[in-house]
Amino acid sequence: MGKFTDALKKAAEARLSHIEKMDQQETQVKYEFVARKTVESNIDPRIMTFYDTKSPVTEQYRTLRTNLTALSSGSKPLKAVTITSSTHGEGKTISSINLAITMAQDLNSKSILLIDADMRRSKVNRYLGVPVSEGLSEILSGTADIEKGLLNIGIPNLTVMLAGKAPQNPAELLGSVKMKELINKLKARFDFIIIDAPPIVPVTDVGIFGRHTDGAIMVVQANRTQKGVIRHAQGLLQQAQIDLLGYILTDIRYHIPAYIYRYL
Repeated sequence: MGKFTDALKKAAEARLSHIEKMDQQETQVKYEFVARKTVESNIDPRIMTFYDTKSPVTEQYRTLRTNLTALSSGSKPLKAVTITSSTHGEGKTISSINLAITMAQDLNSKSILLIDADMRRSKVNRYLGVPVSEGLSEILSGTADIEKGLLNIGIPNLTVMLAGKAPQNPAELLGSVKMKELINKLKARFDFIIIDAPPIVPVTDVGIFGRHTDGAIMVVQANRTQKGVIRHAQGLLQQAQIDLLGYILTDIRYHIPAYIYRYL
């Protein structure tokens, strides 16, 4: 029995070693979620929803779109949503663009408007690969009309309004009556509006115009944003009477087994 037991033990150890090697090979496959450009475009490769409609990241944005659609089916439908974060660099702009493209890809062909309201550190034009042009700041200051600020970047059902030239008084412009009137006019024109807003902790911009939208989604970067900062941001949204609809957690790094990735 001793030899037989030893043989079984050796076989089990060999099988375990084989499985461990296979796991090591799979974990060496890195998914950085940067798309391989399949078309000629200046859009940033991190905008996965444009380049790879079957990627796991795109599927997550579809889930977010579904959740927003479910919220819109209530007594108070969502027409305009603010995307913000606690601090800078958490991925709110990339999230806003990916969500806007995903919503534009909806089979119901809804008209989607993406507004860059971060007039202090605007990045939407950079990620979309379009030059700076007249946008929100010019419209609010009265030097351009709405039509000049609406851009067609070649994605069906998606219109973009850039931040425009950085103004000296962004908080005053965003808190003006013109901003409220602009949002109401655009709500009547588009099926859904996504506003890429500044972070709420360092500046007051979101608190003074976010109440004119139907709620906010807060972007949180994993392993970076501290709980206390998130709670502070939540308090600021509450003080501004802005409904917090949910969260987007960015920079998640986890292993996706190869067979699941192949299926997706």
